[in-house]
Amino acid sequence: MVDGPGEVTITCQKLHFASSTIGLELDWKALSTIDLVSVATFQTSFVNTRGQQVTTMVHTPWASLAFAVAAITAFPAHPRLLSGGWLPPGFEQKCARFGRPCRPAATLAASQ
Repeated sequence: MVDGPGEVTITCQKLHFASSTIGLELDWKALSTIDLVSVATFQTSFVNTRGQQVTTMVHTPWASLAFAVAAITAFPAHPRLLSGGWLPPGFEQKCARFGRPCRPAATLAASQ
């Protein structure tokens, strides 16, 4: 598991995590799977440079965002993405109350 204080950079192409003890770079299109296992943790698998399938969990306050960007980029039909299951309960309603309606993830994925 990748955890602890560190620098996280999320782009449309990848996630880069760096701390004093570990570095991790995940190219979204190179992932085999991704899922959001908690509000602050996503789990993913990929084939490493040695040809081995690796599964890792990344614990970060940005886990929901990382999941959504990865899913939109590499897994646009992911059930959790399409259902809004990656958002905290009531999130869309709270946004609407503040005049900031959320676009459904299906619409976001379709625009890619």
